[in-house]
Amino acid sequence: MLFIEVVDIIGTAAFAVSGVLVGIKNRLDLFGLFVLSVITASGGGLIRDVILSKDIPVFFNQPRYLVTILVAVVGSCIAYKYINKMYFVIKMFDAAGLGVFTILAAYKGILIGLPPIGIIFVAALTGIGGGILRDILVNDVPLVFRSEIYALASIMGAVLFYILFNKIDTNLNVYICAFAVFAIRMASVVFNLNLPIIKTKI
Repeated sequence: MLFIEVVDIIGTAAFAVSGVLVGIKNRLDLFGLFVLSVITASGGGLIRDVILSKDIPVFFNQPRYLVTILVAVVGSCIAYKYINKMYFVIKMFDAAGLGVFTILAAYKGILIGLPPIGIIFVAALTGIGGGILRDILVNDVPLVFRSEIYALASIMGAVLFYILFNKIDTNLNVYICAFAVFAIRMASVVFNLNLPIIKTKI
Protein backbone atom coordinates (compact mmCIF):
# COMPACT_ATOMS: atom_id res chain seq x y z
CA MET A 1 0.00 0.00 0.00
CA LEU A 2 3.04 2.30 -0.13
CA PHE A 3 1.88 3.86 -3.39
CA ILE A 4 -1.54 4.61 -1.90
CA GLU A 5 0.08 6.18 1.19
CA VAL A 6 2.24 8.41 -1.01
CA VAL A 7 -0.73 9.51 -3.09
CA ASP A 8 -2.68 10.02 0.14
CA ILE A 9 -0.07 12.57 1.24
CA ILE A 10 -0.03 14.17 -2.22
CA GLY A 11 -3.81 14.43 -2.14
CA THR A 12 -3.71 15.98 1.33
CA ALA A 13 -1.19 18.56 0.10
CA ALA A 14 -3.29 19.29 -2.99
CA PHE A 15 -6.43 19.83 -0.92
CA ALA A 16 -4.44 22.09 1.42
CA VAL A 17 -3.13 24.13 -1.51
CA SER A 18 -6.64 24.52 -2.90
CA GLY A 19 -7.65 25.84 0.51
CA VAL A 20 -4.86 28.42 0.36
CA LEU A 21 -5.84 29.51 -3.16
CA VAL A 22 -9.47 29.99 -2.15
CA GLY A 23 -8.40 31.77 1.04
CA ILE A 24 -6.12 34.20 -0.79
CA LYS A 25 -8.88 34.87 -3.31
CA ASN A 26 -11.16 35.77 -0.40
CA ARG A 27 -8.48 37.92 1.27
CA LEU A 28 -8.08 35.84 4.45
CA ASP A 29 -5.20 36.47 6.84
CA LEU A 30 -2.51 33.87 7.53
CA PHE A 31 -4.47 32.23 10.33
CA GLY A 32 -7.52 32.09 8.09
CA LEU A 33 -5.47 30.48 5.32
CA PHE A 34 -4.19 27.83 7.72
CA VAL A 35 -7.64 27.04 9.13
CA LEU A 36 -9.17 26.85 5.65
CA SER A 37 -6.38 24.53 4.49
CA VAL A 38 -6.79 22.23 7.48
CA ILE A 39 -10.55 22.05 6.95
CA THR A 40 -10.16 21.41 3.23
CA ALA A 41 -7.52 18.70 3.62
CA SER A 42 -8.94 16.92 6.67
CA GLY A 43 -12.64 17.73 6.72
CA GLY A 44 -13.79 14.71 4.73
CA GLY A 45 -11.67 12.31 6.79
CA LEU A 46 -12.88 13.78 10.08
CA ILE A 47 -16.51 13.43 8.99
CA ARG A 48 -15.80 9.85 7.91
CA ASP A 49 -14.23 8.90 11.23
CA VAL A 50 -17.10 10.42 13.19
CA ILE A 51 -19.66 8.52 11.10
CA LEU A 52 -17.69 5.29 11.48
CA SER A 53 -17.50 5.90 15.25
CA LYS A 54 -13.71 5.86 15.49
CA ASP A 55 -12.58 6.80 18.99
CA ILE A 56 -9.91 9.20 17.72
CA PRO A 57 -9.97 10.44 14.10
CA VAL A 58 -6.95 9.45 12.00
CA PHE A 59 -6.03 13.11 11.53
CA PHE A 60 -5.26 13.41 15.25
CA ASN A 61 -3.31 10.15 15.35
CA GLN A 62 -1.12 10.69 12.31
CA PRO A 63 1.11 13.82 12.60
CA ARG A 64 2.16 13.49 8.95
CA TYR A 65 -1.14 15.01 7.84
CA LEU A 66 -0.71 18.20 9.86
CA VAL A 67 2.96 18.45 8.83
CA THR A 68 1.95 18.04 5.18
CA ILE A 69 -0.67 20.77 5.51
CA LEU A 70 1.78 23.14 7.21
CA VAL A 71 4.37 22.63 4.47
CA ALA A 72 1.70 23.10 1.79
CA VAL A 73 0.44 26.33 3.36
CA VAL A 74 3.91 27.85 3.77
CA GLY A 75 5.00 26.76 0.31
CA SER A 76 1.80 28.04 -1.29
CA CYS A 77 2.10 31.46 0.35
CA ILE A 78 5.72 31.81 -0.74
CA ALA A 79 5.18 30.59 -4.30
CA TYR A 80 1.59 31.77 -4.78
CA LYS A 81 2.17 33.43 -8.17
CA TYR A 82 3.71 30.26 -9.57
CA ILE A 83 1.22 27.87 -8.01
CA ASN A 84 -1.71 29.92 -9.27
CA LYS A 85 -0.35 29.43 -12.81
CA MET A 86 -0.12 25.67 -12.16
CA TYR A 87 -3.81 25.33 -11.37
CA PHE A 88 -4.22 22.42 -13.80
CA VAL A 89 -1.45 20.52 -12.00
CA ILE A 90 -3.15 21.23 -8.68
CA LYS A 91 -6.37 19.82 -10.12
CA MET A 92 -4.49 16.66 -11.08
CA PHE A 93 -3.21 16.21 -7.52
CA ASP A 94 -6.67 17.03 -6.21
CA ALA A 95 -8.19 14.36 -8.47
CA ALA A 96 -5.61 11.85 -7.23
CA GLY A 97 -6.46 12.68 -3.64
CA LEU A 98 -10.17 12.41 -4.39
CA GLY A 99 -9.67 8.93 -5.81
CA VAL A 100 -7.54 7.67 -2.94
CA PHE A 101 -9.69 9.17 -0.16
CA THR A 102 -12.86 7.84 -1.77
CA ILE A 103 -11.65 4.28 -2.24
CA LEU A 104 -9.91 3.92 1.12
CA ALA A 105 -13.09 5.15 2.81
CA ALA A 106 -15.13 2.62 0.82
CA TYR A 107 -12.72 -0.11 1.92
CA LYS A 108 -13.05 0.88 5.58
CA GLY A 109 -16.82 0.92 5.21
CA ILE A 110 -16.81 -2.63 3.84
CA LEU A 111 -14.52 -3.86 6.62
CA ILE A 112 -16.86 -2.67 9.36
CA GLY A 113 -19.90 -4.14 7.62
CA LEU A 114 -21.73 -1.08 6.31
CA PRO A 115 -24.53 -1.76 3.82
CA PRO A 116 -23.89 -0.69 0.20
CA ILE A 117 -25.62 2.69 0.50
CA GLY A 118 -23.60 3.44 3.64
CA ILE A 119 -20.34 2.50 1.92
CA ILE A 120 -21.03 4.77 -1.04
CA PHE A 121 -22.24 7.62 1.16
CA VAL A 122 -19.20 7.51 3.45
CA ALA A 123 -16.79 7.16 0.52
CA ALA A 124 -18.22 10.12 -1.39
CA LEU A 125 -18.48 12.30 1.70
CA THR A 126 -14.84 11.59 2.55
CA GLY A 127 -13.77 12.67 -0.92
CA ILE A 128 -15.83 15.85 -1.18
CA GLY A 129 -16.48 16.81 2.45
CA GLY A 130 -13.43 19.03 2.88
CA GLY A 131 -14.19 21.04 -0.25
CA ILE A 132 -17.79 21.56 0.80
CA LEU A 133 -16.76 22.84 4.24
CA ARG A 134 -14.12 25.10 2.64
CA ASP A 135 -16.62 26.79 0.34
CA ILE A 136 -19.21 27.16 3.10
CA LEU A 137 -16.64 28.89 5.32
CA VAL A 138 -15.99 31.52 2.64
CA ASN A 139 -19.73 31.94 2.08
CA ASP A 140 -19.76 30.39 -1.39
CA VAL A 141 -21.86 27.69 -3.05
CA PRO A 142 -19.72 24.52 -2.85
CA LEU A 143 -17.80 23.90 -6.06
CA VAL A 144 -18.98 20.27 -6.20
CA PHE A 145 -22.55 21.48 -6.75
CA ARG A 146 -21.86 23.84 -9.63
CA SER A 147 -18.77 22.98 -11.65
CA GLU A 148 -17.59 19.93 -13.55
CA ILE A 149 -18.02 16.30 -12.47
CA TYR A 150 -16.61 15.83 -8.98
CA ALA A 151 -18.95 14.11 -6.55
CA LEU A 152 -20.25 11.84 -9.31
CA ALA A 153 -16.71 10.62 -10.00
CA SER A 154 -16.38 9.72 -6.33
CA ILE A 155 -19.71 7.89 -6.27
CA MET A 156 -18.92 5.93 -9.43
CA GLY A 157 -15.54 4.88 -8.03
CA ALA A 158 -17.09 3.71 -4.76
CA VAL A 159 -19.74 1.70 -6.60
CA LEU A 160 -17.11 0.05 -8.80
CA PHE A 161 -14.97 -0.80 -5.78
CA TYR A 162 -17.94 -2.43 -4.04
CA ILE A 163 -18.83 -4.46 -7.14
CA LEU A 164 -15.27 -5.72 -7.60
CA PHE A 165 -14.60 -6.38 -3.91
CA ASN A 166 -13.73 -10.07 -3.31
CA LYS A 167 -13.81 -10.64 -7.06
CA ILE A 168 -10.24 -9.45 -7.63
CA ASP A 169 -7.22 -8.81 -5.41
CA THR A 170 -8.00 -5.99 -2.93
CA ASN A 171 -4.83 -4.00 -3.66
CA LEU A 172 -5.50 -4.21 -7.39
CA ASN A 173 -9.10 -3.17 -6.77
CA VAL A 174 -7.93 -0.12 -4.83
CA TYR A 175 -5.58 0.93 -7.63
CA ILE A 176 -8.12 0.38 -10.40
CA CYS A 177 -10.94 2.25 -8.68
CA ALA A 178 -8.77 5.11 -7.41
CA PHE A 179 -7.51 5.57 -10.99
CA ALA A 180 -11.09 5.39 -12.30
CA VAL A 181 -12.10 8.29 -10.03
CA PHE A 182 -9.02 10.21 -11.13
CA ALA A 183 -9.71 9.56 -14.82
CA ILE A 184 -13.38 10.57 -14.63
CA ARG A 185 -12.55 13.73 -12.69
CA MET A 186 -9.74 14.77 -15.06
CA ALA A 187 -11.86 14.03 -18.14
CA SER A 188 -14.46 16.46 -16.81
CA VAL A 189 -11.75 19.10 -16.33
CA VAL A 190 -10.11 18.63 -19.73
CA PHE A 191 -13.35 18.45 -21.71
CA ASN A 192 -15.29 20.85 -19.45
CA LEU A 193 -18.00 18.30 -18.73
CA ASN A 194 -20.79 19.33 -16.39
CA LEU A 195 -24.06 17.86 -15.24
CA PRO A 196 -27.12 19.62 -16.68
CA ILE A 197 -28.17 22.88 -15.03
CA ILE A 198 -31.78 24.03 -15.01
CA LYS A 199 -31.74 27.55 -16.41
CA THR A 200 -34.22 30.19 -15.35
CA LYS A 201 -34.87 33.76 -16.41
CA ILE A 202 -34.46 35.00 -12.85
